[in-house]
This record gives sequence, structure tokens and C-alpha cells, in this order.
Amino acid sequence: MRRPRPERDEVSAWRLVDLCEHVERSYGVRYSLWGLSCLLDRLNLSRQKTRPSHPKGDPAARAAFKKATSAVSGLKG
Repeated sequence: MRRPRPERDEVSAWRLVDLCEHVERSYGVRYSLWGLSCLLDRLNLSRQKTRPSHPKGDPAARAAFKKATSAVSGLKG
């Protein structure tokens, strides 16, 4: 499954409840949250969440930190 497209899927990140609705709409199969969670575990798929950005965070400071850490680790960023 690909990442969601907000204009099509009306979500910006798949949550378990969103996946349940998507599976039911697309395949006609209804899962409970627990049942779909167990299925994801059996398929060795993990549920990962992005870390939120603080609304009062400084974008310039974030960019400077990202640049500094990528220079130290040798990554391009």
C-alpha cells in the first residue's frame, strides 16, 4: 500500500482506523482495530508515527540543526 494522498484519501497519514475504513471500502472486508493490528503484525508491518513539530518551533533553527547534524554524520541534507 502506498502512502495516502490527502486529496484522494482524505488523510495525510494512515492511522489504524483509517486503514480499517480503506480496507472495507476497497476490498469489502471489515476488520476491527485489534484484528487489523494483528494482521499487520503477522505481515511484519509496523505502525510508525512521524514526530510532530511544535507549533511554536523555529523553522530556521530546525534547518540549522538539520544542516549541522548532517555535516557531522557525513550525510547530505
